[in-house]
Amino acid sequence: MDREIDYNGLPYWIMEYCARMQKIGKLTDSLYTDDFEYEDWQKILPEEWLDEARKAGDINKALKKYFDVMGGLERLFWRLCNFHIDVTRTFSEQILYLRIRTGDVIEMHYISGQGSDFWITLAKNTENLPLIIDWDEAVRLSKMKRFYQARWYFNDMYSRADKEQKTFLEKNKDKIFFLLGLAGSWHSFVERINLNNLYESLKWENIL
Repeated sequence: MDREIDYNGLPYWIMEYCARMQKIGKLTDSLYTDDFEYEDWQKILPEEWLDEARKAGDINKALKKYFDVMGGLERLFWRLCNFHIDVTRTFSEQILYLRIRTGDVIEMHYISGQGSDFWITLAKNTENLPLIIDWDEAVRLSKMKRFYQARWYFNDMYSRADKEQKTFLEKNKDKIFFLLGLAGSWHSFVERINLNNLYESLKWENIL
């Protein structure tokens, strides 16, 4: 458990900041980590952080604060690896979708290749996404063992399913849990099975 990280503090606040600033056009790019220090970061970071750092006599303290906060979000991202959505193209890339308390949906991205980068941005299109996790649920899930995460995922699918899908989930519950048990670091629960591919997933694994 990340006892030292208050996820309801600055890590949450920076996501609301990202969404708000992107919606009003004051932030035109994602909030990212790779090579951020080489950009014009003083125009990107929250003014209150910069003022605080200036008063302390070291503007770079604002940059350190940013990396600490983003590092906390990245740790949360990896604690929720069972819920990642793989969008790998040239380089390996995973996304996690979180709905914050304002109702906005934040995308968390991690890409690895010749280098790696973690970033957050406001989701513009949330139609037909296989999974969006509410922020408070995400924090709670990050503290759960894998089995309980799997049980939550099944129940979440069931709660969003239509009548036909509910019948399928009920009938094949044991098979679906077996499939979730096969999920690994590169094949999350969501990649193994979701409401968009219920039948196909079990058929593909030859367990239907």
